[in-house]
Amino acid sequence: MLIEFIATTIEDALLIEKSGADRIELVSGLTEGGLTPSHGLIEKVVSSVSIPVNVMVRPHANSFYYSKDDLAIMKKDIRMIETLGANGVVLGMLDKEGHIHFQQLEELFTETRKMEVTFHRAIDSSKDLVEAAGKLNQYPQVRTILTSGGHGDWLTRLETLVKIKESCHDTDVLIGSGLTRDNIHEVHSLVGTGCYHFGTAIRHEKSVLQSVSLDKAVELVSIMRKLTGHNKNM
Repeated sequence: MLIEFIATTIEDALLIEKSGADRIELVSGLTEGGLTPSHGLIEKVVSSVSIPVNVMVRPHANSFYYSKDDLAIMKKDIRMIETLGANGVVLGMLDKEGHIHFQQLEELFTETRKMEVTFHRAIDSSKDLVEAAGKLNQYPQVRTILTSGGHGDWLTRLETLVKIKESCHDTDVLIGSGLTRDNIHEVHSLVGTGCYHFGTAIRHEKSVLQSVSLDKAVELVSIMRKLTGHNKNM
């Protein structure tokens, strides 16, 4: 079982750790889908919590296609993130045809070193999610794939998530976007990856503009632990 919550501030991060979640994804620009947070925020969060912190590496929200200059920025950010002691990085890129840009991904691996890599929801905009996931599964550096099963209707996305899970024997499939206390039972029953990612579901008014609600975060952690019969303290 892995429960990951999104933090955008030091206050968010402290509340997430207090809630009993397993891991933090640290981002800025949540209204834009998440961007690379500042050096100062990363340093403060990593030094203030004991649970793992994975940091978004995304220089802009224009697209998931990156120029050579963008890639140079991402490499520098990754080096900085490593020096600050983060557990991992969250990244993803596509080529102009909408396929995963594996050449750029491999270039970034030269900087990630021992940090865990999560390939983020850029995969949901790729031409063939299941094929893409299977190829990512072949990279030992990619520990996690964050996906919502694409952008179609909920039933189609669930079917796609099942196929992705079947193609990823060595990589955790972290299901995110759209998860709530009301549908997590269905998702776990039908897909059951055991790895779940929540953003707005733990925020006041379920808004990207609001801070984390400790009550909502604690409630979701409790639901997830009961759902899987897993006690973090056991």
